[in-house]
Amino acid sequence: MVLVAVGAIACQTSPVANPDASDCRIVQHPLGETCVPVQPSRVVALDHTTAGNLLSLGVMPAGVASNVLPELAELIPDVLRLGQSGQINLEALAALQPDLIIGGAWELEPTYDKLSAIAPTVAFEMQTTADWQRPFRFHGQVLGLESRAEAVLNQYQQRVEMLRNQVGSPPVQVSLVRVMAQSGQIGLYLKNCFGGSILADLGFSRPLSQNEGTPDQPPFSQLISREAIAQADGDVILLSTFGATPEIAAAAEAELERLKTDPLWRSLQAVQQNQVYLVGHYWGAGNSPLAADWVLDDVEQYLLQRSG
Repeated sequence: MVLVAVGAIACQTSPVANPDASDCRIVQHPLGETCVPVQPSRVVALDHTTAGNLLSLGVMPAGVASNVLPELAELIPDVLRLGQSGQINLEALAALQPDLIIGGAWELEPTYDKLSAIAPTVAFEMQTTADWQRPFRFHGQVLGLESRAEAVLNQYQQRVEMLRNQVGSPPVQVSLVRVMAQSGQIGLYLKNCFGGSILADLGFSRPLSQNEGTPDQPPFSQLISREAIAQADGDVILLSTFGATPEIAAAAEAELERLKTDPLWRSLQAVQQNQVYLVGHYWGAGNSPLAADWVLDDVEQYLLQRSG
């Protein structure tokens, strides 16, 4: 089941001027208030959360930050990349003639005035990646698609309820591990990360070292050393890597290969029982209903078969 039919999204390409007051509505956001077009047609997403939420709402972005998730990038091969989040190429952005710019407040704040001079700009906040439904609803509000946003979240909830009935008793203990590009460092995702919140919705258990955190309070992950690798164990380990640039991604992949030969890693119960599965970085920070569907696909493939 796929929440969003991305292939059916239409992209309007005619430029629209910055709206007059009669053509827009005021939206309050963390960096101020913005008069947003009633029907924006050239929306730019300056982070992967916004990009995923636009696609989840059936809106094709006119441009995106370069460091979107690989799975998102595959869905929008022809959409212009504008540079890393927080380092956006303003000339390329202006050339797109957007009628709305959306991004995270923590990245937009330094250049908010410059961005607002290009097009109406709206910022959102998210304390942890478990807090993903709140910005999704906000993006729906900004775009005037509140009803569509609620319908998408209802689809998510319906699928969760269906899958929750298939979780065994006692539930499988799921460890979420990210191999970092830095040598010898491993990240553990806590229950207030994106995938952790979905595992909680489904009723899975987490290792003691990861069973902490609240949606409104960072951090949602913690680093451990090689010597503390026992904290990464569980009935199942879902393993991921990520790099915002190709160089960082390659370094993380190299660390993963090194980890596979580490005696301490190979001593873990999940490793010895062949219960380690490579998944996407969306488990840690997917942050959209579209990515939630990918997480639930992995749950069906790797966890529910074992639960049964």
